[in-house]
Amino acid sequence: MDLQPSADQSLAKPFPLGAGHDKFGLGFQIASSDPQYAKFRSPGSLSWAGIHNTEFWIDPVQHIGVVMMMQVLPFYDDGAIRTLRDFEELVYQNLR
Repeated sequence: MDLQPSADQSLAKPFPLGAGHDKFGLGFQIASSDPQYAKFRSPGSLSWAGIHNTEFWIDPVQHIGVVMMMQVLPFYDDGAIRTLRDFEELVYQNLR
């Protein structure tokens, strides 16, 4: 699957991260094993995001679930994605 275009650029940029690599299940995006897109999350991790850049993921290999709440438009705003990736890196760097 390629990036989904947005009908209104003020509300959303093309999405999702991992397009063309991840799979989709009933209600979840399922992380691939491609290191470009699954840099920290284990393959098979489940995630989803909301219009205001809310995000959650479940990593069953690491036994963690994470919720990140932002209220930023547009969806997939560059700053919001950078914040998500930086947060994700901090989470995985601090696992014991």
